[in-house]
Amino acid sequence: MYYSKYIYIIFILIILFSSCKNNSLDIDVSDIQVDIKINRFDVELFSIPLDSIQEYIPSIENKYGKFFELYNYKIIKIGGTNNKEYAGYLKSFLTDYLVMEANKKSKNIFSSIKFLQDDLTDAFKHYKFYFPDKNIPLFYTYISGFNQSIVTTENFIGIGLDKYLGSNCGFYEQLGLPKYIRSRMHKEKILSDCLFAWATTEFEYNDSINNLLNNMIYKGKIMYFIDAMLPYEPDSLKIGYSQVQLEWCEKNEEKIWIYFIENKLLFSTEFMDIKRYTDEAPFTSTFSHKSPGRTGIWIGWQIVKSFMKNNPDITIKQLMYEDDYQKILNMSKYNP
Repeated sequence: MYYSKYIYIIFILIILFSSCKNNSLDIDVSDIQVDIKINRFDVELFSIPLDSIQEYIPSIENKYGKFFELYNYKIIKIGGTNNKEYAGYLKSFLTDYLVMEANKKSKNIFSSIKFLQDDLTDAFKHYKFYFPDKNIPLFYTYISGFNQSIVTTENFIGIGLDKYLGSNCGFYEQLGLPKYIRSRMHKEKILSDCLFAWATTEFEYNDSINNLLNNMIYKGKIMYFIDAMLPYEPDSLKIGYSQVQLEWCEKNEEKIWIYFIENKLLFSTEFMDIKRYTDEAPFTSTFSHKSPGRTGIWIGWQIVKSFMKNNPDITIKQLMYEDDYQKILNMSKYNP
């Protein structure tokens, strides 16, 4: 009895040890210094007295600089402050009923964003570990008028809080957003969305031949980047699938891959082929209605995982700067 119990304990310890070792992205970043501060531009902007907008514009423009410029031109699209009508346009935005209601709900949900600041700090500690020479971006929160979830430049990341008010938020249904889009519009999705947007800014798609395979593996690299920055985030949350959709992909991985090969899709440069398997959709039209959209990206992610597993000397940095997607496929030994 004692001997059997001893063997059982050893067996459990081996399994635990193995599972820890298998997560090669589990690294200690406790000694890495990263100072993340999220600037609450949304709070400051909506605190401006409506009868004194013109007087406040210079100070807010001076404080927020390039971000304020991008906000005006690209997010709420009212143009620059040099336009004599600018103050009126800004007032119209701030007093729009739906925008005001969205801001009110945002203030309630995001009264504190310490959770996000802590999570971003941990993620960018990982980023600094893998890319020590890279700068850490500045962060801003804003109300977009339901226009932009995340915006990035080489210096900052902006987060549109009104795009993360909860999957069941009535505003989104009012606006006619489909259910598969609404399902990801909750605050837990902000973190991976920030990392996805930042990665596509820092590591741009670069290939003279724009085919399905290259798009799949490029997006697969971005997903693996998120794996490295958020090693304990569930895969379903990282890619924005329900657990049922994720399980469908896992169950049908081999069938999807065979379908791509048999139909000679991997090297297709047809716009619709690329769009069908990498763009947002309620499901992938050539597969079951139970399938999620973006199945090409999911397969690209599995290829990159296989590549990194079978080439342990390749670093995250080398992966992100590797633009030979055929080479990644060949060296991945991918065989679902």
